[in-house]
Amino acid sequence: MKFLVPLAIGLILSASAAETSRVWTDVKGRKVTGKLVGKDDKSADILLPSGKRSKIPLENLSEADRKHVAAADVHPDPEITAKTLSLDGNGAGTKLDKRAVEVTLSKIHGRKYSVTIHWLGPVDNTVGIYKSETKEVSADGKLKFEVTYDYHTKAGTDYKGFVVGLGQDGDFGRQWVAKAASQKPFERFLEEETEKEE
Repeated sequence: MKFLVPLAIGLILSASAAETSRVWTDVKGRKVTGKLVGKDDKSADILLPSGKRSKIPLENLSEADRKHVAAADVHPDPEITAKTLSLDGNGAGTKLDKRAVEVTLSKIHGRKYSVTIHWLGPVDNTVGIYKSETKEVSADGKLKFEVTYDYHTKAGTDYKGFVVGLGQDGDFGRQWVAKAASQKPFERFLEEETEKEE
């Protein structure tokens, strides 16, 4: 639909628990289904069934839809950051490699999310998911994740990195609201795991 302007932000979801998917109508009578996930004084952000978001100018929406947007209780997208807390690359001669990551959550606004970390290491002669852990959250704060890798070679560690995703199940399945990784390309492991679950 021409009145929808896709946002180039990929698969992102954030919504008040009160908001559900609905049919939106523009001033010319064209319709689209989606969930209101954000708003400002001039536009409404709508999450489409494809998982993409579109920003629709309020002036293009029907009067009923403009009233719905004005009354809606939506919050900004939550945010996460992740940093490595400690590294023990076998300094004590244990033949173990211990890693820890601290994840900081903000703008949660009482919504329920799951925080998943994938620790990456060698799997089938390539980099893959070595171990995963998920914790449920509904408030701002910090989480700590830890993992221990076994050394397989004298030359170095099995640790390759990590990726953390803040996820929420909604009308269109699991969506990753926010991501953080030791290297940007590792974010792909979140999408690959979601595709396997479907």
